[in-house]
Amino acid sequence: MLPTAEPPFDPIFVEEPPVSPNYEQTIIDNVGLPFYTDVDRPDEAPADERERTIDLAERILRAGGVRTGFGHHEEVRISMESWAPDASEECDADPGYWRSHVLLMSPKEMNFGQLNGEPEAKHKKAKTVLAWAVDCIDTDVLQDIERSQAEDIKQAWRDAAEAELTQREIEKFAEDRPDELDGWTKLDADHDAVKVAYVADNHGTPSVAAVFESANGELKSLEFTLEDWKENDGNPREARPNRYCATTDGDGAYARLRSHLLTFEVKPMERLEV
Repeated sequence: MLPTAEPPFDPIFVEEPPVSPNYEQTIIDNVGLPFYTDVDRPDEAPADERERTIDLAERILRAGGVRTGFGHHEEVRISMESWAPDASEECDADPGYWRSHVLLMSPKEMNFGQLNGEPEAKHKKAKTVLAWAVDCIDTDVLQDIERSQAEDIKQAWRDAAEAELTQREIEKFAEDRPDELDGWTKLDADHDAVKVAYVADNHGTPSVAAVFESANGELKSLEFTLEDWKENDGNPREARPNRYCATTDGDGAYARLRSHLLTFEVKPMERLEV
């Protein structure tokens, strides 16, 4: 994640590098993470130039239709096979280079834009696709596809950085539960099973959302009506749940509770009411 002197990806169709040097670190800084944070590379982001070339070639094959001028996948195959014999060779000492790699690609690879084989073999196929594209597809279209790829790569890093930030916030919430969060107020719960509970008026219903330990020792997060909570003396193991807490932010009861508290537009309730 250290700064680099050169852009991580060389331009292929566009005139300038599609991403700036050290773009991952810039994204990490922009989402609010400390500069020293190590965010794992997302699967959607190519690890190097070879992977980026393969991904770009597959995107071109998948584009098809009116965008590239080929209305059917079969037209792509016919075009490549007719282009290869007369194409400029990558190496004068290796006549038939492009033709051999076109023949190595199956119709399924061309049709679905999914190159097969070992990394080096896939890379050679990808370079063949790019060479064909330069001769047979409008430059503006190829530049649009490359720019789109760059935006997708940056978005993948942005999503990964935001997920890391959210995970840190979940861990902080679990360790240092705030007295108030987005309209919910922490409730002083007496029952030993309750780890933390919050109260608020949730769309007209006074409600309690809590993390507690079930009878078998599992941490759970549920919402109860305040009325049912009181009737069961604040025992979440006996009270009837009003809502389950669900989250897409992370795993665990505290992640679900935090997401739940941030999801609903509630009205705060005074501690005295509880």
